[in-house]
Amino acid sequence: MAGTLVEQLVDAGLVTEAQAQTSDAGQPGLSSGQVVQNLVAAGLDERALAGFFVSLGFGPMLQSQELARADGNLVRRLPGVDAHDLCAMPLRPSPAGAIVAMADPTDQRAVARLSEALGGSILPTVAKLSDLLAWIDRAYPPERPAFVTDPLALGRSRPSSGVVPLVQAKHEIGTDRTLSALDPSLSDLASTASPVWDRAWKRSTTEREVSLTPESSHVPLPIVSRPPTARPSPVHPATVQPPRMSDSAIDAHLAELGHATSRDDVVRIACRACLAAARGAAFLALRKGVFRGWDGAGEDVTSAGIRSLWVPASNPSILNEVLHSGRVFQGAYGQTAADHLFRAAFGSQGRDVVIVPVMIGSRMVGVLCANDPWGDTSAIERVAEAVGHAFERLIVSKKSGG
Repeated sequence: MAGTLVEQLVDAGLVTEAQAQTSDAGQPGLSSGQVVQNLVAAGLDERALAGFFVSLGFGPMLQSQELARADGNLVRRLPGVDAHDLCAMPLRPSPAGAIVAMADPTDQRAVARLSEALGGSILPTVAKLSDLLAWIDRAYPPERPAFVTDPLALGRSRPSSGVVPLVQAKHEIGTDRTLSALDPSLSDLASTASPVWDRAWKRSTTEREVSLTPESSHVPLPIVSRPPTARPSPVHPATVQPPRMSDSAIDAHLAELGHATSRDDVVRIACRACLAAARGAAFLALRKGVFRGWDGAGEDVTSAGIRSLWVPASNPSILNEVLHSGRVFQGAYGQTAADHLFRAAFGSQGRDVVIVPVMIGSRMVGVLCANDPWGDTSAIERVAEAVGHAFERLIVSKKSGG
């Protein structure tokens, strides 16, 4: 199973061949969760990994606050050795089964072991790997040596080396005590079932496929989780303000778009053109209900980072709003899990963003995004319109054999 996951990540462009070879995916006895940890240690972006699993239907991504609300009775039913080995943590029961956060929710063997241990169906979902590992360590602390009250017994049990510990071991701390430390400030929420989660997990895998129904724009967007209580990462101003190009410079880029001979060239030229009015830029293609990063340019932007971005169009986000409204968005980044993934692709440095639909006829094929823009959106809109025309020209040319 781990080998299949690694192959999928390579195909998606999230993992290089070199990283795949160092993951030890073929090693007997190594769980898929441990392979995932190896990949992240080798450089796989954990947010991109979570976004990949979300795109497969294992979302929405759990935040640290959700892990903090883990149900104590459910946690105690899973042996700590299994939790660490499978890199999984039970969270709470639901009408459809126990919700379990997993490093690899696609691992069917791990799902079977968890189902057996918990005594029923489970609903695997995804969390950021570092958050998951931290909460597993808190819920399942390592074994501690037993407390010795008889000094003579301690002497009799002295190792052959003659070394006697000078610091007395503390009483063993069981799971019962550890669970009380799981963010007591959220204890009032522990028994409150989220209707959004219950609705999401009652659906089958097929039903979780992305829906592009326009009517969903009339339904209030559900909030995946509460906004993070921690202070957001600081936004550092650009060390060097990008030079503002004149209208003639933008016109030159637009003219270049008219002669581009491939979609890759169109996207590359468009992102460079957007730097006339923004700190960074990226194009996200809309394919099979998922916004997929294609390429980008600018400060704190890398092609690899943009290409690792996968955001399901149906997930609550500002991208979802643009999809269903068909209008340009300009404003602050959102606070959902999908919004955090989106902002992370720009280096998590931007305050505001402009998102402009790219259309071919009446069909949206993607969005052109500008991070930390200045001025109005007219320049970005001009570029987005030119991108749509360039794509259409390439399609017509391909069909005509030109």
